[in-house]
Formats: sequence, C-alpha cells, structure tokens
Amino acid sequence: MAKSKIDFRHLLIEALLIVFTVLLALALSEWRSNIKEEKTKKAVLNNIIQEIKSNKADLESKMGYHLETSRKIGEYIHSDSLWSTLKYSTGIEAMIQIMSKGLQNPKLQSGAWRSAELSGIVNTFDFETIYSLSTVYQVQAEGPEITWKSMAAYFANPFSYDPANAKTFGEMLQLGFRELHQQEASLIRAYQNVLEQLEEKTN
Repeated sequence: MAKSKIDFRHLLIEALLIVFTVLLALALSEWRSNIKEEKTKKAVLNNIIQEIKSNKADLESKMGYHLETSRKIGEYIHSDSLWSTLKYSTGIEAMIQIMSKGLQNPKLQSGAWRSAELSGIVNTFDFETIYSLSTVYQVQAEGPEITWKSMAAYFANPFSYDPANAKTFGEMLQLGFRELHQQEASLIRAYQNVLEQLEEKTN
C-alpha cells in the first residue's frame, strides 16, 4: 500500500490562514471595544460639561446678591442711624430684615464627576483633563459649599440669640457673604477654564 504524501506547504498555508483569522477577530474585537469606550468617554465628558455649566449658572445667578448683601449689612452695622431702624430682639431677627433672600446657598452638583470616578471611565482621560477636573471639583467642595454651611451654622449657635451680640452676628455674616462671593468668582473662572478645555476635546 502506497504512503500518501503530506503536503506541508498546504498545511502551512492553512495554519497561516487560521492564525490570520484569529488575529483579525481579535483586532476587530479590540476595535469595537475602543469605539465603545470612546463613545462612553465622550458621553461622560458631555455629562460633566453640562454639570459644570449648571453649577456656573447657579453661581452667576447668586454671587451678585451675596456681594450686595455683604455691602448692605456693612452699611447697617457701621451706621447707628441705619441700625436703629431695625426692630429686633436677636441678631438673627436684625439680619433677616437686611437679607432679602436669605442665604441663597449655592446648589452645586458633582454627580457626573463622581459617577465617572466610580465607573473607572475617568482612568481613560488624559492627565491634563483628570487634573483640571479633580482640581475644580475640589475647589467647589472646599470653597462655597463649606462657607455657606458654616454661615448656616451661625443660625443654630446660641450666641446668635443674645441681643447683645446682634452687631457681632451681623459682622460675622457680612464677612461670610464677602468670602462666599470671592470664592464664587474664583470658582466661576475655574469652571470657564475647564469648560474651554473639555469642549475642545469633545468637538
């Protein structure tokens, strides 16, 4: 019985075709994965952009009131004639007559940024983007958010309910409003810088 000859060249071609097919499938899979990741990254960045725009608009609508209230409180506490027009038994009652809209605390959001961190998609951002975003959200958390909460705490302090402390309470609020305005102005500039960076990357 004759031995069949093995066509090594044919086998080599088949092996190469199999390897090529596997490599092509892997390449296509990676390409699809990259496309999906890029779409996800762009969607996440757009969400962060909208969040920052919303925060910026909120600050812009309130910072003028905070500056004006600081100025107005200063006028009253430094003028005996103006101060005498207020009817009060506590510093809180005196200030309520001057603060036409209350504290008007900033309602700053950070959900889009936190979601990006928790999902891990933030790790696909370039270093400049990560640094800019983490910095601006840190400034947000350690600036206006803390200041207005500190001011709100004044209203729960027994010190504020002693009529003898009325002007001192006013001075504390005046400084608080001034600091809040300065922090808001600084944060708005930071927001604008970040928005310009992000919009370049998403266009």
